Amino acid sequence: MKKIIDKIYYTIYAVCITLTVFNSSCKKDNDGGKGAPVITRVRTVSKQDSASVVHQVTLTSSYTSVDVKPVAFDSTVTAGRANGLYAIIGQNLLTTSSITINGTPVIFNKALINDNAVIFTIPLNIPFQSANSKITLVTSYGTTTFGFSILQPPPTITDASQFAGNPGDIITLTGTAFDNVSSVKFGTAAGQVTASTSTQITVKVPANASGLISVTTPGGTVTGPAVSYDGIAKAYVIPFGFNGMLYDDAVNSGGFEFNFNGVVVNNQSTDIVKRGTHSIMVQYNGNYAGYAVGGNIDLTGKTYVKFSIYGASTGTEGRVIKVALNDFDNRAVNVILHEKKWSTYVIPLSLFQNDKAPGIPAAVSYIGFQDLSGKAPETIYLDDIGVF
Repeated sequence: MKKIIDKIYYTIYAVCITLTVFNSSCKKDNDGGKGAPVITRVRTVSKQDSASVVHQVTLTSSYTSVDVKPVAFDSTVTAGRANGLYAIIGQNLLTTSSITINGTPVIFNKALINDNAVIFTIPLNIPFQSANSKITLVTSYGTTTFGFSILQPPPTITDASQFAGNPGDIITLTGTAFDNVSSVKFGTAAGQVTASTSTQITVKVPANASGLISVTTPGGTVTGPAVSYDGIAKAYVIPFGFNGMLYDDAVNSGGFEFNFNGVVVNNQSTDIVKRGTHSIMVQYNGNYAGYAVGGNIDLTGKTYVKFSIYGASTGTEGRVIKVALNDFDNRAVNVILHEKKWSTYVIPLSLFQNDKAPGIPAAVSYIGFQDLSGKAPETIYLDDIGVF
């Protein structure tokens, strides 16, 4: 119902914006000028603004995200971004039949044209271009051009080859709009970019690398990647590094392991590894079996439980693993497995509490992983387990 209301709202909003641009009805003026078209300027119709929005999932659960929405705006511009809404202002525009930017067709509604304005949307597939960029507008009475650049969109980070490492490690970031990258940081520490394309960056991990990975280009600065551990809850940006580890190629000194309901474990597996040389192979041979790796980590100043998990069995996609903090019964969060793929998750410590187990524990005793599919045998691999 909320989505329907939103659509109605934005439809009404779009009509209001259109009326604002034309300052008249939506009907064509059939007495428009018949001379050659003239473009005097390009102006914005809306700008993108953001606000915190609460999304109700069920009657008792919700999540909050920062959503982007259009806001009325009017400013002359000489450049625009893909998917932006703009208006061409000029004379003799009523019979406009086509608009292109650097040869790419532009979306516009012929029913919403008058002799002095045409609203258009820059298509998502348009390449960004600053030099010699122009709009070409064609009417029944001629063609005109106007200088208008396409701005580089903000970059996005969709994945990283690893989320922890030593100074000098080379990692690969995957995403979009990485062109002309000027900076990659791990928290506040700047990494050395060794190669880059529009969709990939290889970067050398600097000393003191800890925190969110950020990429800066002419399109802006972005952090990422973000992940939702269950596909429903808010997505959390995965930080680089750890502030305490239970497993890093081996169970940390002084640590321990335990399991129940029939489990085979190899904590020195070299078969499938996320980072380094080893991972933990966990084979669940009994339904609802569990495995845990333990060790004492002070949680003062910590934010997340963090780990990487690989669904090795056929049919794993979408199955559920219970992740427990010190208590399989009362301090646990469910995560979704992905088949034949490493997934790195961060789960806020605040989610490992409820009426039966209030408050955040003072320290980690263990982090556990229990199969909830009830479809044993099933095999997973674990790597880089700890807290940030």
